[in-house]
Amino acid sequence: MGVGLSDLGGAVTWGEGWTLIEHAAADTASELHAELAGWGYAASFVDLLTLAGAVGEKAFRKVAPWVLKRAKPEDAPTADEVATVQAELEESILFG
Repeated sequence: MGVGLSDLGGAVTWGEGWTLIEHAAADTASELHAELAGWGYAASFVDLLTLAGAVGEKAFRKVAPWVLKRAKPEDAPTADEVATVQAELEESILFG
């Protein structure tokens, strides 16, 4: 999805590029904003209102993007951990 600046050639001036970056950084729905702000995930204003309305104020305070932190690559679960959790989940789901 991303394009390096050198890949753009003369398609975008430095001024235009700067403006695009500023807008992306200010847009709460962008991954750039979430990363710069230390949010756990990107969320638009509408997303935040919808989430707050769906889960209530008390729960929202626990799951808001500025409360949750982004997972670090070294904190990612191993394949064995994922398989274990999936097996436990499958065992707990009962039909009928």
